[in-house]
Amino acid sequence: MARTALTPVSPKGPYPGTVAANALDFVFAASDASNGNYFVGTGREMILVQNADAGAQTFTLTSIADPYGRLGSITTYSLSAGEFAMFWLGALVGWDQGGGQIYLDSSNANIKFAIIRMP
Repeated sequence: MARTALTPVSPKGPYPGTVAANALDFVFAASDASNGNYFVGTGREMILVQNADAGAQTFTLTSIADPYGRLGSITTYSLSAGEFAMFWLGALVGWDQGGGQIYLDSSNANIKFAIIRMP
């Protein structure tokens, strides 16, 4: 099956002018524990992860070998109930699975992702 796409969101600022009610809101998307998730990265993304479950769950951020053959996957990173994690992508080297796709996997649909793209 195909991975499920995540849509990055961009924050407003630093001088947005008048900000309407709810204009700064964003939502976490439930992960696809069966098929995995992806988003098309630019290297300016902050990956936010939330465990909305009552017990510990894990997520994985899959790397590829960089030009020097190094891997840097974050594998089965455990989050306790209610915990959050964040990771600054910063570059596509070592993460781009092809076409800018960044792969995220989870142990449970109660792992939620939000991809924040800096302007």
